[in-house]
Amino acid sequence: MTLRWLCAAAILLTAMAAEAADFKVRRYTPTAALQALEATLDTTTSYSDQCELAREYRDRHGDDMTVQLRAAGLLAMDDLDSTRAYYESWAAREPQSVIALYLAGRLQESPDQQRRYAEEILSRDARNYWGNLLLAASQTAQGDPTMKKSEAALLQAISVDNSLPFAVERLGHLYRTRGDTSAADEVYVKLGEMQPDRFEPVTYRIMLKGGDQQAAIALTDEFLKKNPKNIDALYTKARAERERLDWNAHIATMRRIVETEPKGEYVYDLACGFSLAGQSDSAFARLFQAAHLGFADLEQYTFDDDLIPLRESERWSTLLADVENAERERMREFLQRMAETAPQRRQDALAERTTLAAPDFTFKDLQGNTVSLAQLRGQVVILDFWATWCGPCRKTMPLLDKFYTDSLPAGVVVYGMNVWERGGNTDKVRPFIEERGFHFPILLGDNDIATAYGVRGIPTLVVIDQEGRIAYRHVGYDPTLPEVLSWQTKELLNQ
Repeated sequence: MTLRWLCAAAILLTAMAAEAADFKVRRYTPTAALQALEATLDTTTSYSDQCELAREYRDRHGDDMTVQLRAAGLLAMDDLDSTRAYYESWAAREPQSVIALYLAGRLQESPDQQRRYAEEILSRDARNYWGNLLLAASQTAQGDPTMKKSEAALLQAISVDNSLPFAVERLGHLYRTRGDTSAADEVYVKLGEMQPDRFEPVTYRIMLKGGDQQAAIALTDEFLKKNPKNIDALYTKARAERERLDWNAHIATMRRIVETEPKGEYVYDLACGFSLAGQSDSAFARLFQAAHLGFADLEQYTFDDDLIPLRESERWSTLLADVENAERERMREFLQRMAETAPQRRQDALAERTTLAAPDFTFKDLQGNTVSLAQLRGQVVILDFWATWCGPCRKTMPLLDKFYTDSLPAGVVVYGMNVWERGGNTDKVRPFIEERGFHFPILLGDNDIATAYGVRGIPTLVVIDQEGRIAYRHVGYDPTLPEVLSWQTKELLNQ
């Protein structure tokens, strides 16, 4: 009887979700300001430049919710606390501003705080799109176990404006989380109708297929009919073909990518396909091409398992020498440009000072010694969050090691904090460090410490002052890291 009731309930729930998903949508058109911001971001390579651009547009377009959303998203990744404080202050000054209230609420970490801002918006207009969207986000599993409150709020928002994709996207995620895959797929199809040039709705549908690579290829091919040069779609197809070991198809798709955007990293991935397919001549030709196009990461070439079939060839040492020369020349030109702006960069680097309390930790190093932040109090601590599989981490660690061996001031300690290893398996850590000959000590951390330090991507490096406060934060690969660390640590030691 119980099993029959559960089956009936599941059928009813699916039917209700399908009925709820029966709404019409209109195509979404971004505002001119948002389009301008996105176009400019596409030409910006530096994360700090992207943040500066986000601040510029945030301040210039205070009446454009979509610009504020995009800017806040970028700035929150850099400094969540100050970004949240910015919108809280705005909401306090202008309590009638839906934009300020929504973003102040959206950036809250407490569901109760989010709900407070949502209710403030809805107290003036119970049908407000953004108020209902925020109300849906504020619901917890305890307060809304069947997600019906969230669903009702999202459907209310969609009924108010069916040209905005935000509530539709969240509704699809809600159905997916609840296990209503059919309803989720239907909503993602609608999301694709709203944003026919955006690949993410297809990505969501692929996730529902549970690793069915042939289904992923079919969905991607459908999208590519109208968007034949979309790199995200082409890469998704290439990865699925790789998973199926369909090397001819994989290489054909990678060729399309290279023809669309002949970048060094794309040419390198095509070369890896040739290598795995046993086509060594084509693989070497493309690898040399990739190096000449600027993809000259010696670490990547040397240790990439995809290139193992090529390592016995007499051309291998010639390739590595070519890559090393290209990397050296590229770095020489880069550092020369950086030297010209050193005074301003030093000023900018020191101006990034924060005073957030650094969460305590206690972990073992590779020798089995216990290290805690508390016992390091009184010293400047450099903590680098990294993983063995992370390409930018592999490029950053030699720079950090150079700083450690050549420039480390007295009173400064350096630790690599290993996190996010796939499957939680740290067996590769010691061989990775020994093979590369790094000298600075490594701690075997966990995902919780990465979360505590607000790590959203790796490498993330924090500089902790003598009082246990996070003074500086660096995200991503930066060839000038030793120079910047020298400036920042000396500044802390002199205070």
